Amino acid sequence: MADWGLYGGAGFIGQHLAYSILSKYPQDRVTLLDIRCSSDLEWKVPLESFLATERLTLLNVDVRDIRQVLKMAKPFDVMINLAAVHREPGHRPEEYFETNVSGARNICRMARDTACQEIIFTSSISVYGVHDHSVDEHSRLQPKTPYGQSKLEAENIHKAWADRTGGRLSIIRPGVVFGPGENGNVTRLVRESLKRGRAIQLEPDQPKAGIYIEELLNLIHWLRLQPLAAGECHLVNGVSNENLSFNDFGEALQKLQNFEKKPFKVSVPLLKAAILLMKPLGLVLPGTSKIHPVRLSKLTRANDIRSAELLTAGYSFSWPLEKALADWIEKGL
Repeated sequence: MADWGLYGGAGFIGQHLAYSILSKYPQDRVTLLDIRCSSDLEWKVPLESFLATERLTLLNVDVRDIRQVLKMAKPFDVMINLAAVHREPGHRPEEYFETNVSGARNICRMARDTACQEIIFTSSISVYGVHDHSVDEHSRLQPKTPYGQSKLEAENIHKAWADRTGGRLSIIRPGVVFGPGENGNVTRLVRESLKRGRAIQLEPDQPKAGIYIEELLNLIHWLRLQPLAAGECHLVNGVSNENLSFNDFGEALQKLQNFEKKPFKVSVPLLKAAILLMKPLGLVLPGTSKIHPVRLSKLTRANDIRSAELLTAGYSFSWPLEKALADWIEKGL
């Protein structure tokens, strides 16, 4: 039996992970600690029954505030740091550091003070920065955005905790995580394709490192079973072994849905020109706008991230894209 503390656990990944833990380990208990935790939390997976049996607990905690972190929590066997400000655009540069760095520091202090011996931290592929070639865990780290820079700093804080305490540390750098309840760019792409009854494709195609939520959960559980010396760290890129591209999603949907219409093709050079013209709008549009130039520019950005470590370690991938999309559509977008 183990007690798990999921910091930032009220979000998409946290809720799915809580459900996975509670379903996989019938004796375990999970606490979600999040600034958004409340009785009217929007559930992305069916967790209500676990609240009734008291195997799931919700605590409203701001990881930026060390007093709250120390006061509102109890000792955990496993601490998972999912807490992050990550949306780009939508935040001032300093906000990424206030949450991502301060949160990492406070969570590691909590682990040290309560003698917790295991932390799992979800970082980001943003630590690799912008690149025009494939990169993996051995590539140079050169984050260009406050989000990527704050995530790299948070990684180093966790590594320092492991080094000082001899604790077990796993760092996962996920690509774009998609699945039920994600409600991000991949959800919008899939919904738009289904609505149009045709695939949407880029010309030329762009690498888009990603991972289905169920694969990410499998990876987290698998990492915990791998041998690791005291004070050492598992560090892996959480991405599909299919080396996904933008157009792979359209091609998989084409097979699943038997679209009769030809794909709707978007020219990347024309899209880049339009984004450049729209740049002044970025000063007045809210960060949540679907046509914000920073958000649109992500479509044109190549993210060719590989996971050399998972392949070397012999991790068995279970969710190829077509199977993942079929499962997602069946569960509901």
